[in-house]
Amino acid sequence: MHPRITSTAIAIALTALSAPAAHAQDSSRTNEIYHIFDIKTSARRAEVIKALQDGLNPNISNSDSTTPIVMGPPPEAPSRFQIVNPFENSNFPYAAMIPSAQLAQMRTVKCDGAVWISSAMRKVSGSQKLMLTFCLFPYREGYALDIYAIDIKEKGGSLSNRLGRALGQAIVGNSDGWTNKTILDAVRNVRRTVSAQITYVEGQPEFTGTPWEDAIQGAPSGADKATQDTTTAPTTNKGQ
Repeated sequence: MHPRITSTAIAIALTALSAPAAHAQDSSRTNEIYHIFDIKTSARRAEVIKALQDGLNPNISNSDSTTPIVMGPPPEAPSRFQIVNPFENSNFPYAAMIPSAQLAQMRTVKCDGAVWISSAMRKVSGSQKLMLTFCLFPYREGYALDIYAIDIKEKGGSLSNRLGRALGQAIVGNSDGWTNKTILDAVRNVRRTVSAQITYVEGQPEFTGTPWEDAIQGAPSGADKATQDTTTAPTTNKGQ
């Protein structure tokens, strides 16, 4: 192992070992993420699907994909994914007592009209569980790629958990960069292998620049990590 990595890993590990006892408490942080890309291309759907799956595979632990039958000419504008709360309009008596983080993990994504749906997971033991849903919607000029993700980061825990997490981050970096890299590498592979014009429509948090135009690298780049939260707090009418 490179000496610099070794010394960095040791330093971070020592920091984890010296953390106050209060940080040993088990906890997690759950973030919901979405991104939408426009892919203008005349390529066959099978080519686009293969490019997406090949770009996704190196960064995930497992995936399940389906290619639903979508008949008829493509619509003028693409469809959009919908998030479904399993307890909405439910008579389940304890639904209101489910913690919001757990409820987020129970939500499902509807991709009605999509020609490819992939449910993928990236799991780093003791550190991160990233659950992704990709929906590829056809339309007259190409495809819209809608991506929804639940990013769960584990915090605290036992001494061995904290030490393992600290060493892992010292070697492969913070999980935030890998979340974005997992998403962007799929888009990058489409751009690399299929003649397509790709633009970013929207997301939360939003990517900055055009990182999907960069080459695929072994580790997250600075462009992978560059995002911004453009949401604003709701305002109220003081006159009411």
